[in-house]
Amino acid sequence: MTIDGTWVAIGAELGGQHIDDDYLSVITLTISSNQCEIHIGGNTDKGTLKFIPYVVPMAFDFTSTEGPNTGKIFKAIYKTAGGFLVVCYNITGGDRPKVFLSNPENQFYLVRYKRPE
Repeated sequence: MTIDGTWVAIGAELGGQHIDDDYLSVITLTISSNQCEIHIGGNTDKGTLKFIPYVVPMAFDFTSTEGPNTGKIFKAIYKTAGGFLVVCYNITGGDRPKVFLSNPENQFYLVRYKRPE
């Protein structure tokens, strides 16, 4: 399954805390080859994706080139299943997540996406 296209958030946790469903409705992710846009409400981060080959779980680095996180690199892992995309981002700038888990200790941002209807 290709991950190119638009995805909408249907569930998320930050540091193990559930993100409110009202907030989820304003989160979208759009991927086109190695280009990416992340919309969270009125904020948009645009940037590039560098896919990391031959690793399990699958991984990418998102480098923000425009928006509130310009210049930052977020390491992430991802998986697809049943039409869903799950991404676990390290938004603290540290090492890439190894598992799809967000808790108070790691402060990872874990998001479940689906295609818009």
